[in-house]
Amino acid sequence: MRRLLDSELELFVESDFIYLPLLLDPSIEKETQSLFQSGSPGKNTAQPESKTIIKHNTRHFVKTIKVHSLLDSYKAINAHHYNRLRDDCLRKYRLTQGADGIFVDETLKKILFLILPHFVRNNKNLRRRKLAEEEVLDFIAERIDIPQKYHEDALAFLDLEPLHEILRGLEDRKPVLKPPGEGLQPASKLRAWFHEAIQAKVLADERYRVKKALQVRQQLSREKPEHIAIFLYIADMGSIEIDGFGFSRMKFPKEYLIYKRTGEYVLRDYYGRSYLFPDCRVAVSTYTPSRPFVVEKYKHPFLRGYQANQEICMKAIEVANEPTASNIIRILEEGITALLYGYDARRRNGYHSLDKTFVYIPTIAFEEYRI
Repeated sequence: MRRLLDSELELFVESDFIYLPLLLDPSIEKETQSLFQSGSPGKNTAQPESKTIIKHNTRHFVKTIKVHSLLDSYKAINAHHYNRLRDDCLRKYRLTQGADGIFVDETLKKILFLILPHFVRNNKNLRRRKLAEEEVLDFIAERIDIPQKYHEDALAFLDLEPLHEILRGLEDRKPVLKPPGEGLQPASKLRAWFHEAIQAKVLADERYRVKKALQVRQQLSREKPEHIAIFLYIADMGSIEIDGFGFSRMKFPKEYLIYKRTGEYVLRDYYGRSYLFPDCRVAVSTYTPSRPFVVEKYKHPFLRGYQANQEICMKAIEVANEPTASNIIRILEEGITALLYGYDARRRNGYHSLDKTFVYIPTIAFEEYRI
């Protein structure tokens, strides 16, 4: 049916049914003429929907499917296309799950307003005093190049009238959409009506979400558009990074990976030789914030192997396994300190030694890091 609506055919609509052009071969033409001569296609005028074949001018059309049955069943008939139309509709009104949910994400607020200012101290404004949330967002807006698209989305996001109009229509229980016009019409016109009807149906089905979104946006109505753009950018991209501090959204709802880059650093072995280690990200998860780990494939005396996502070997940290801002800050700092300053060249502590010992046990080597 979707292919028919996408075609250049002319269709006939009568009594909520779609009629397709009847292609006549000699046998069908003979049967059709017989039906019309007997009067059976149109004899039941009180119930025109009972017509199987109708004639318009010199053309014949055969009944196929009821318009509203197609609308109601389309999700089952063509789930992929229905979901695409649904997503287009929700994006049009900025009703995607991430767009409104991001503004009530307490974990994200904790990261932005408590943890980020602790680690990003190079700017004198961040070092001077504790900043208000608005000042932190001003700082982020200065440091991150948010694409123009998100600024445009922010203005549309703060325009509440379209949502008010949708909600008024839903609460007044108005028809989802006027029926398509009857008679002969191009398939493209019927397709346009059908797409609008799908969108109207989606909004009706998403009534709770529309109401919830309106409540959230009313609370944000006095916010700066550039601040709204930051949240919309995070909702879409899932991550930001400033001066080596960053975070990225995980697969779990409202859970994040928070990290701080080490930058390049130097360790020395037993003989005083220097080894230049590359930058890496020391991270902690808000889902299980008990131990820091290194995100990249990495090797270090305090990492057991040479792979990604390895926990750092270090002394036990006496913090509750709760994703509070203070716990996350402390765990990240302890992990970074362990990598940069924890290796003792005299004791050769850790899983591996930078230099080969007298009784050498083959482990991970660091020769390529020596400078």
